[in-house]
Amino acid sequence: MFIGREKELSQLENAYDREGFRLFLVYGAKSSGKTTLLEEFCKNKSAIYFTATQASSRANLSKFSTTILKYSADESHEPFNFWDDALKYVAEHSGGYRIIVVIEGFDILAERDSAFMGIFSRVLENEFRESNIFLVITCVNAAFLNTSPVKRFLNGVVRLGKFLTDENIARLKEQAVKQTAHQAKFVRVPAERVILREGSINGEMYKIVSGRAICYLNYGTDNEYVLGSLKEGKTFGEYSLLTGKPGIYTVTAYTDMLLMRIERGEFTKFLEVNARNSVEIMQNMASMMNVMKVNIDMMNDDLHHIE
Repeated sequence: MFIGREKELSQLENAYDREGFRLFLVYGAKSSGKTTLLEEFCKNKSAIYFTATQASSRANLSKFSTTILKYSADESHEPFNFWDDALKYVAEHSGGYRIIVVIEGFDILAERDSAFMGIFSRVLENEFRESNIFLVITCVNAAFLNTSPVKRFLNGVVRLGKFLTDENIARLKEQAVKQTAHQAKFVRVPAERVILREGSINGEMYKIVSGRAICYLNYGTDNEYVLGSLKEGKTFGEYSLLTGKPGIYTVTAYTDMLLMRIERGEFTKFLEVNARNSVEIMQNMASMMNVMKVNIDMMNDDLHHIE
């Protein structure tokens, strides 16, 4: 039994019943029920369902290729090398039939590839607009909806006359403005850049979306010591943010990186929306404390031997 999203489900069904290309944008925080809603909507309908991951654009394109070629039972076709070719294939092979195409994590795809929004817009304009496809895209990041490229994209969709309602797009923009202050921001950091410095009070922490960082003690001194590397999904900077005291390590970018930045004023809201991260943060702090304890024990042993 499906309970709790009857209004949204009804909106989807009403839009689906209208012939011609339609685009429906579903916005909501993680674990807010978007997937459950859309899976219920797609039941007993012809649907291509794709969920983006925090992987690279090419990895997501490969996954999207597999999804659409499996749907079309086209085993002989090679995987697509470009997003526009994959999207055009969907439009060309829809055959005028009513099919649903769900792209969960549209904001992830746009953040992974700066060219994605332009490609997607052109395909909608040139390929999808004359089709009978019912396209659903989902977003998690409210700040993403408030960026200039997305505003241009949404306005372009409205000009096509295919968005669900003008009221819906206005509400989405209003929500984006209100919630931007409570959402994590994404920043790019080039390789070898110092991100956090030992001894500095930092009012922010970071989660690694892509790339790798190196964590040091006594960075840049004769006593420099590598604590370890930090990979995708790891967080750092929690200690200074939570205590207000100087940071106890330095973090530098080993590769080009994409980071999620959470400032002190946003931290509580961030954990409410991303509850799973609270466990990761505690695990990371516990791991760091363990490393620090090992180093202190080694220093004590050295002092003992000197005596």
